[in-house]
Amino acid sequence: MKRIIAALAGVAFALAALCGANTASAAVQPHIVGGTQATGDTGYVASLRYTAVKHNVVDHETCAGALVFPGWVATAAHCVTDEPGGNDPIPTADKKFSVRVGSKDRTQDGEVRDVVQVVVDPRWKWGGDPMFDAAMLRLQRPVDIQPIRVAPREARPGTAVRFYGWGVWNPDGSGPLPTQLQQLDSRVIPAWKCADAGITRNEICTNNPDGTDGPGPGDSGGPAVVFDEDGVPELVGMCSRGSKPLPGEAPTVYTSAPAYRAWMFDVARGRIPAPVTTHGPAKHEFALAG
Repeated sequence: MKRIIAALAGVAFALAALCGANTASAAVQPHIVGGTQATGDTGYVASLRYTAVKHNVVDHETCAGALVFPGWVATAAHCVTDEPGGNDPIPTADKKFSVRVGSKDRTQDGEVRDVVQVVVDPRWKWGGDPMFDAAMLRLQRPVDIQPIRVAPREARPGTAVRFYGWGVWNPDGSGPLPTQLQQLDSRVIPAWKCADAGITRNEICTNNPDGTDGPGPGDSGGPAVVFDEDGVPELVGMCSRGSKPLPGEAPTVYTSAPAYRAWMFDVARGRIPAPVTTHGPAKHEFALAG
């Protein structure tokens, strides 16, 4: 799978590496390095793309996300805001977002919907500490696809997780992007192992298997999933960033989905409050996955 820590393409940014989002910058597209073609029911995994006509960019792949309600997709805030701005979503006059869900192929099948509302955690800010790297995307109309359940509890160290994404799959962070959805099995590890990436509360640290594999450019916002005893998937994270510029070089930070569970429900209900404020450590240099 694309390495979530891949540096934002084309962005001279102090943060080591945002998970592969290709929105803030045309070059930010991480993928899962060392992954394999996804199997099973993954209809809830969303491919995020945008069109920027005045910049001659049409249907450009940027990030991933997770369908958490029939009309809403959860993703990373850095996928839908421009560096070095604050927390304001990218104006629709500049970029119009859409998502494809229900297909492992990011180019066809499934259901495609325009994004008509972007809700970003109001505390999100590029280079901020803490990061609050979370956003919700309202679709033009609901899709007829089973959403993924948001896990009620944070994934603890030792928990097995699976990453999904269409990010770059070359270790040097180069393209082309895979057409078929990729997956990579990993584990949650102690938070201190992501200290160089500025991890704070409401985030989880995930391993880079074999010291070489992980998300990269294009994997930003992509889901980290656990499976219950019945094999039912639950969303525990959205790809955010890492401390190294290349995929798989170091562990990856995921925004903890359970920490945002109540916020996601309130956003979908039209309340749109901010999550409970938490504290964080001193600033570090890290890279948004892209």
